Amino acid sequence: MNIVLTGFMGTGKSVVGRHVAQELRTPFIDIDIAITKKAGASIKDIFVTKGEPAFRAFESEVIAELASQDKTVIATGGGALLDPKNLENLQKNGILVCLTARVGTLLERLKEDLTRPLLAGENVEQKMERLMQERQSIYKLCPIQVDTDGKTIAQVAKEIIEKVLPKWTA
Repeated sequence: MNIVLTGFMGTGKSVVGRHVAQELRTPFIDIDIAITKKAGASIKDIFVTKGEPAFRAFESEVIAELASQDKTVIATGGGALLDPKNLENLQKNGILVCLTARVGTLLERLKEDLTRPLLAGENVEQKMERLMQERQSIYKLCPIQVDTDGKTIAQVAKEIIEKVLPKWTA
């Protein structure tokens, strides 16, 4: 059984995921990093040169390959679960944990990050609110929800571990 972290960009999936994996002494895989290795290009470059559909295709390939892992903490991209096949693959052998945060918190966390192609262009706050709205129904499918507002990485990791441990060790 894997621990699969999802949620909107800036909720802490990667940093918290590393911490959870370290605490549980188990491997950690960031799907975005796996995609960049597979594609030989950064996420931003994939979006610019090939577009979002190409990125989503790489994402689905990587998820299909990683879904069979066991006792691994996996951090997905914020839109990974929009594809029903990705959701199905990750649910087969994973406990889905959605990290959440308020828009204001996310704006503060991402204000210096220029690597987020989905936030390029229009008003960032409006785009973020629109994307969050579009993804809300998918995020709600996750049986475990963890709010990251006002919490340290260690506090969020501890909360995740407490919530998943009964299923993880079963």
